[in-house]
Amino acid sequence: CTLCGRAEADADICGPKLEKRGLCAHKFCLLFANNLFQQRLQGVGLVGFLLEDIRRTVKRAAQQRCFVCGRSGPAITCRETGCDRSFHLPCAVEGGCITQFFGLYRSFCWEHRPEQAAE
Repeated sequence: CTLCGRAEADADICGPKLEKRGLCAHKFCLLFANNLFQQRLQGVGLVGFLLEDIRRTVKRAAQQRCFVCGRSGPAITCRETGCDRSFHLPCAVEGGCITQFFGLYRSFCWEHRPEQAAE
């Protein structure tokens, strides 16, 4: 996957691996990536993500370091304003991050993750 850097990853976390014109990415890695927007047109790119947009996101992510594993290329940053912690989707669980697999597909680091009050 060009976004998380994993050839093999848990499909329950990263989703199915998709390929088109030499570009490979997991579905959920695409949905959680910063500033990557899905087009509403069928048959465009990888599940609606333009290939040139994916490449641009990968290039930007190469400038970052994952706060969990220390490797370069994390395409996800905590959604809390002012937080710059970035991570790969497969590193989220190990780093105590929360990824919301619904709505806007938001991600939060361990410090800013939303908590639900138990009743």
